[in-house]
Amino acid sequence: AMAVAGTVAAPVAVQAGADEIYASARVGLEYADSGGTADTAIRSVASRFGARGETDLGNGLTGFGRYEWGVDFNQDGTGFGQDDDTGSFTTRHRYVGLKGDFGSALVGRTYHTFYNFVVGGTDIPWVGSGFNQIAYVGRTDKGLTYAGSSDALAFGATVYMERDEEEETIDYYEVGGSYTFGNDMTLGLAVQGTAGDLDDGEGVMIGNGSDEVVVGAMLTGVMLGDVSMGFGYQMQDDDYSIVADVGFNNFYAHVEYEFLDEGSDANEGATDDVEPVMVTIGYNQPLGRKTQMYYEAV
Repeated sequence: AMAVAGTVAAPVAVQAGADEIYASARVGLEYADSGGTADTAIRSVASRFGARGETDLGNGLTGFGRYEWGVDFNQDGTGFGQDDDTGSFTTRHRYVGLKGDFGSALVGRTYHTFYNFVVGGTDIPWVGSGFNQIAYVGRTDKGLTYAGSSDALAFGATVYMERDEEEETIDYYEVGGSYTFGNDMTLGLAVQGTAGDLDDGEGVMIGNGSDEVVVGAMLTGVMLGDVSMGFGYQMQDDDYSIVADVGFNNFYAHVEYEFLDEGSDANEGATDDVEPVMVTIGYNQPLGRKTQMYYEAV
């Protein structure tokens, strides 16, 4: 067994490198009150492990790649104390790409253009974010993304391609850009749209279950003394959402407001306009170089 382990481990270490393999264990206590039931549970929240690296291809080109899995530490036993190690695994990132003087191009599952320019700067960690946004895309799969920059201007584009009966070469797309100015304030804009018509069985649903174009904007890095702020806005047809972040030292507050029109695809069967609001207040307590406690109320 020792000989086999040594034979397997050495090539892995040479190919990946110890500094390119990483993991983050995130387990906590959650109290939830649904109005009728209040309960407490121990849960795993976005724990993950992965590997990433890059290699010099010559001629000013660098190849890079990443694979990251999400790990749910919660055991699937049938009762308290069951010894059942069948926790679930999910894929968070999987992509390969090239970068050089031209910028970068990657293909696979990760954060793409709309997220990078409209969502990412106001996407707080852990649980309380993204639920009240028109198009919270997060990590999306089967995307081909180009990203570039020129001084304070950054720009990017993503196309998604998947085989379907309608022979759509591009199923949906994202285009975005940002400009950094002043004291590291960044204004980002992006558009997400579908190349097909859902009524004809084509295209891909985006945003609030519709194939209407989504437009988004984000302003981050706004500083008032020691207070930092960020703002986001998204609009799809008659639906829209507003996000605001305020941070001071290790404290922060995050507020999301969303308006859904009566005729919205996300508000089917409703008799009145729906206006959900989510407020998240949190505190990060550093405990060491790689460890922290995180407190959150939603």
